[in-house]
Amino acid sequence: MHAEIPFLSIRQFARLTNTRYDHTAEILRQLEARRVVGYFGFTSIPEHGRTPKAYSLTRRGFDWLLNESTLSIEEVGPFHDVHREFSWTSQMYHRLRLLDCFISLEVAVSARPHLVLTRTFLEYRRIKGTSARETTDYVVDAQTPENRIVPAGAFILENREKGRMGLFFIEMDMGTERVIAPTSRDQRATIRGKFVSYDRYLSSGRSVKTYERYCDFGFFVLLFVALSAERVENIRAAVSDLQPNLHQYYNLTTLEEAERDFLGPVWKNRDQKDTVLHALVADA
Repeated sequence: MHAEIPFLSIRQFARLTNTRYDHTAEILRQLEARRVVGYFGFTSIPEHGRTPKAYSLTRRGFDWLLNESTLSIEEVGPFHDVHREFSWTSQMYHRLRLLDCFISLEVAVSARPHLVLTRTFLEYRRIKGTSARETTDYVVDAQTPENRIVPAGAFILENREKGRMGLFFIEMDMGTERVIAPTSRDQRATIRGKFVSYDRYLSSGRSVKTYERYCDFGFFVLLFVALSAERVENIRAAVSDLQPNLHQYYNLTTLEEAERDFLGPVWKNRDQKDTVLHALVADA
């Protein structure tokens, strides 16, 4: 089990280990029989079939991993006790798609030896000993509810050949939020409002202060992943009139394209007039 990801579906295990789905399913079934892994999900939803199984290490499996491998506790990470009685909600689909993004990122990094994924952050993980989520911050120094921002995920990528590090935020769009809402008083509850908040976050330099403990960042890049190309274009049309000097810090693509090569030329910036596909990194 990956140290930073407490649970994975069969499909995600297969992608991360580069094995066939049916082979992965059988291996996980055998590990489950030995109580090395457990699962939640596989819940019946009327007219929609069953939800996927999400597997995680049991305490027994975690101890076995430490005893039988050469990995240290620092490399494995802390044990995450995933409650098996977890009720399946629509939010779980968002979490699994977000994990799809991070798995695709790891696959892309592993194919580029000059890159290292030094740190990841997930919105649904809480800071130990607090109720705060890992990515919670404020777009400006005033810590008021209207200034609060909680990216779905974040990661720090290091290019060891060039001695550079980059800070990236990820938003996984499930197509349920309104892109714009002209008559709504709360524009923050729309995709356009989310981009406006990120503009404030980028311009204020608040993110630089928050993440300076990890490295000296001058800016961040927002990666926005949607489920369809049509959705991507609708969002670009809605945000292209925002600050032009900030367009370069925003990249959008579909989940299908992100899974093809997360770091490759599959991204469009938020300027609808820009038709070039951009890569997140330059290959060595």
